[in-house]
Amino acid sequence: MHSGTRQIVFIDGVGGKRYMRGKFVRYFEQRGYTVFCFDYKVASQSLDDIKKDLYVFLSAVGGKGAYHAIGYSFGGVLLRSLNAQLREHQLQPARAVLLASPLRAMRLASRLRDWKIYQVMTGECGQFAADDERMSKVPLLDIPCAHIYGTWPWLGAFAVFFGFGFPHDGMVAADEAVPSPQAQAIPVPASHAFIPSNTHALQAVEQWFSM
Repeated sequence: MHSGTRQIVFIDGVGGKRYMRGKFVRYFEQRGYTVFCFDYKVASQSLDDIKKDLYVFLSAVGGKGAYHAIGYSFGGVLLRSLNAQLREHQLQPARAVLLASPLRAMRLASRLRDWKIYQVMTGECGQFAADDERMSKVPLLDIPCAHIYGTWPWLGAFAVFFGFGFPHDGMVAADEAVPSPQAQAIPVPASHAFIPSNTHALQAVEQWFSM
């Protein structure tokens, strides 16, 4: 049981904005959690530098006591990439949520990886998310982890290129966000950009962290 853990780390995605997670922070602070948010600048930071900064950040939070972690979008890839290092130093989260986070190379990223605007906006992280080989080497978490993903019926960047043949949130397909049928997987009716503020997602996160 980890219901006594009152710290949450929110690791943002590549294009994350503070206003997009404002409801998330308020929701959990009103319920007695302390929320720490990790930001990074993909246009000016290398992937290695981002991972180093995240490790320092998680070490500081972990030094205060047990915590839960949410990896939103590429933030989940960052969290998974540090799993072994965190385990070695006994800094792993008690529980984790991968929120609309790709577990394998994204179809959309692969389609856009050579577009200049995509390269500028997403930096090395965007290229990583498009690379089958590199993404396949990032391990799954070996702690209790829920996979919350969006299903969004309206037109988005994903649907423009791939249509509506399978569920997606406008950017990440459901089969990219869920490792297996046996995984703790929770679909919510939300688009990728606004899933951190979606009421269904917030309630699912709260329930998972209170187990």
